[in-house]
Amino acid sequence: MPVLESRADQSAIRRILLATGLGVIFGFQSWRLARDGFAVSIPWYGLAWIWLSHVFLGLSIGATAGSTCWWKRGLVLGLVFSIPSAFGACALGLRWAPYCVAAITVGLVVGLLIALIADALFPRPRASTHQHSLGRLVGTGSAKSEKCSASTIWPRLAEKKACLEHLDAERACRGNSGFGRTIEDRIVWSELLDLELQNIDEQVSRICQAAGDAGGPRSRRSNNSPKTSSK
Repeated sequence: MPVLESRADQSAIRRILLATGLGVIFGFQSWRLARDGFAVSIPWYGLAWIWLSHVFLGLSIGATAGSTCWWKRGLVLGLVFSIPSAFGACALGLRWAPYCVAAITVGLVVGLLIALIADALFPRPRASTHQHSLGRLVGTGSAKSEKCSASTIWPRLAEKKACLEHLDAERACRGNSGFGRTIEDRIVWSELLDLELQNIDEQVSRICQAAGDAGGPRSRRSNNSPKTSSK
C-alpha cells in the first residue's frame, strides 16, 4: 500500500540520519581522543580521516539496515572502517600494540553502538500476519475461477498457436522471413489484449463476489430478526 510504503521510506531516512549523526558525534570524540590522548603528532589528514571514517560508518550502518542483524553489521562495518586507521597508525611509526589495537577496538565498539541504537529506535517494519492470511484467502478464493477460465482460454490459444505454426511453415517454404509478419503481430497482440481484459474482468468479479459475501450475513440477520407487530 502507498501509505505503508511512504512510512517505511520515512523510517529508513530517519534511521540513516540518526546513524550518520551518531557517527558524527562518535567521530568527534575519537578525533579529540586521538589528538589529546596520544603522545604523538598526528597530521591533519589523519585526524580528518578519523572523523570521516566514523561518519561513513554511521551512514553505512543506517543504509544497510535489514540486510542482517544489528550486531553483525556493527562488527563487520566497524572492522572495515577501523582497519585504515590501524594502518595509518603503523605508517606514523606507532607500535601495533596498543595504538593499532585501540583503533580497531574503537571502531568495533562504535559500530555496535550505532547499529544497536539505530535499529532499536527505528526498527525495520515487517509484513503483518494479517496481510499474509488475507493473501492466502484471496489465493484460495481465486483458484476456482482460474480453473473455470482455463477451460475457455486453452482452446483459443491452441487455435492461435496452430495459425502461427502454419505461418512459420509457409515462411520456411517461401524462404521469406517477413512473410505474414503483420498477421502474426495482429494475432499475438490481440490475444495479449484479450487475456489482459479477461484478467481484469475476473478481478472485478472476485471483488464483487467478496463484497457480496461480506454483506450477505448482515442482510440475512436483518431479515431473520423478529418483527414487532403494532397493536
